[in-house]
Amino acid sequence: MNSEFTPRFSLSYQDRLVINNIAYKRRRRLPHGYILERVDDPDVVETFTDRDLLLASSKPDFRFERSAFAEGKASAASNSVDGLISWIPEDQQEEVLWRTRFCGGMEKEIQAKNATLSDASYKKWAPVVAQRDHADELSRTANRNADGEIIKPKAGDRELGCRKPPSARTYRKWRKWYLEGGERAIALRKRYFRSGNRVTERLGLPERQIMHRFTQLYMSETRPTKRDVHRLMKAHIIEEENPKREAAGEKPLRVPSYERLVAEINSIHEFDVHACRYGLDAARKRFAMVQNGVDVERPLQRVEIDEWRVNLQTLCADLGILDKLSDKLQSEIATARPWLCAALDSATSVCVGFKLGLTPTAELALDTLEMVVTPKAPYALAAGAMCRDDFYGSPERIVHDQGAAFLSLRFRRAIIDLEADAEAPPAGIPSLRGRIERFFRTAGTQALCPYTGRTFESIAAKGDYDPVARVSLTLHELCDVITRWVLDIYHNTPHAGLKGETPANCWKRLVKAYGIIPSPDRHRRRAVFGVKRDCCLTPKGVNLFGLHFNSRELQEFRRQRGDVTLEARMDHMDLGHVSVRLEDGGWLAVPNVRPGFDDVPLKIWRAAEADLRRRFKAEAAVADGIVAKAIKDAWELGRAAAARVNIFSTRPSPEELDYAQKELGYGFGRPAQLPDGATPLVGNLLAGAIPIGANEGAVPSAVAPKAKTRSFKITD
Repeated sequence: MNSEFTPRFSLSYQDRLVINNIAYKRRRRLPHGYILERVDDPDVVETFTDRDLLLASSKPDFRFERSAFAEGKASAASNSVDGLISWIPEDQQEEVLWRTRFCGGMEKEIQAKNATLSDASYKKWAPVVAQRDHADELSRTANRNADGEIIKPKAGDRELGCRKPPSARTYRKWRKWYLEGGERAIALRKRYFRSGNRVTERLGLPERQIMHRFTQLYMSETRPTKRDVHRLMKAHIIEEENPKREAAGEKPLRVPSYERLVAEINSIHEFDVHACRYGLDAARKRFAMVQNGVDVERPLQRVEIDEWRVNLQTLCADLGILDKLSDKLQSEIATARPWLCAALDSATSVCVGFKLGLTPTAELALDTLEMVVTPKAPYALAAGAMCRDDFYGSPERIVHDQGAAFLSLRFRRAIIDLEADAEAPPAGIPSLRGRIERFFRTAGTQALCPYTGRTFESIAAKGDYDPVARVSLTLHELCDVITRWVLDIYHNTPHAGLKGETPANCWKRLVKAYGIIPSPDRHRRRAVFGVKRDCCLTPKGVNLFGLHFNSRELQEFRRQRGDVTLEARMDHMDLGHVSVRLEDGGWLAVPNVRPGFDDVPLKIWRAAEADLRRRFKAEAAVADGIVAKAIKDAWELGRAAAARVNIFSTRPSPEELDYAQKELGYGFGRPAQLPDGATPLVGNLLAGAIPIGANEGAVPSAVAPKAKTRSFKITD
């Protein structure tokens, strides 16, 4: 069996190696490797086998410099970076190579004792060496036929002549450089690049001090031009400084030239100049280093969420939200620029959540985060989108900015409950969330481009355009526009950041390769995103908005703790269940005692309740069939409007919930029913009757009166 062959490196004592950012040189050769000593500390030695050196040479940080410590290497390398001809300008490379060939040819004749360094010998042999090099050059560059034979030039063809050899004195100077540089070609480079007086200062100390002071004037937020600064400096020297010096019998100062002032200004770091003239944030943006971005490979591994004020004036009167505001506020926000809160998957650039709101609040951020983990098919159906692909799941990391909505307790708590990591990059550096920032810019230029009322990205871009006078879209129409643009256009357009792949196809490919973490079930989502309410536990369970929620587990808890006040979480888009916190027992999903309330929104129930209250105000009870019919009618009446605004944030505030809680349930009641297996309600048969007034007779309480407590007094 043949063992794996390992090549052996031949290292001299003048070679330099850099391994793991440490410079080494040869100390001693071993049978299967080398003992290397550190360049900065020769007393420290390390042993490297041939296999170790082979593996080290394949790493990016490995460096090998041949004859780095040889005599003449330093002087030759000073003419170029790393002593390489490739680093000098191309117009000098051909000259350096010709000098090398000429000096090499002359050195061969001298070593063969055919020529000497005398002027007479050089005049004899220089043309010979030059002509020989010219013939070799023609042979290398001549045109050849298919057989490789040189094609003789025809009459009229231009022939390049032989280069003229240098004088004997110049040759001896070249030979000295060539030999001192270890016969390296770079040693024969022209020294013109070192010309110029870089030491002598032609301006005196007073002139330099004045010039320095006016150089700092250029670094001002008023942003004067260099020509303005020079005029001001010239006027200052002539009108102020020189009269004082002449009165004191001193020599007048010279005025530095405009070019000298410009050179002084250009010597300052450009970052410092830009920061002083345009601000530190502008300097950071201009000189920021462009990197490859975050390293993600799985869908929902990293989700960026941010908010953006839409560059479009919209009408919001048709949504019914103005009815909740005063007349003054209604007139002020008849037209408004809504806020778009969006969540973007970093790996696929898919927009996994987007919601509109009038203000950037924590509720808007929560609605967007909830949309990340919920199916979006209803939104596509409501907006009439043709693409019904669904993109949702449990995110692994949520990246947001330092906005108040994202730093709120409710939003951060929801991230933790989703078992995701929260990351908030430093404020003022939007490049750390570059994908979502670019998404907003694309939305502003593509989705809103066909419509009037745009506010554009700046005052300069807007010009004299009046977006309020040209407003054309309503809020519900804007919801449809954004929904269709995201689902139909953006997700199916080749993306430059994905190397031409569309976000939708990239999502499908990566989901097939890695999969996604399933979304939390509806009961866990309710506990995470639900609206908090405090409810009193009764034999009927808990009451929310005229609906009772009860179960055996809840009544078992009541028998242990009594009629206590519990924290409940409700989903305003699903009244089929509520989640109740059982103190230390965690969250309990409690069903609605009435069937048919799954996926029924609070808004629809409020409309049905108002209809029932109007139609059956004098009735004693309302049957389940009537309730179901009222809910169905409310769905039909509100289907068109609800479908148009379903990406508009409708999460109710605590004040709105308090108002709705007081409003609902007046004037009639409903017979309570428990689901199969639920504990029957205790009390008499009239417990479910509808009270019709205090003078009509009181309804007996469903709860037994508490026994009177006895008091004892112990005396000695």
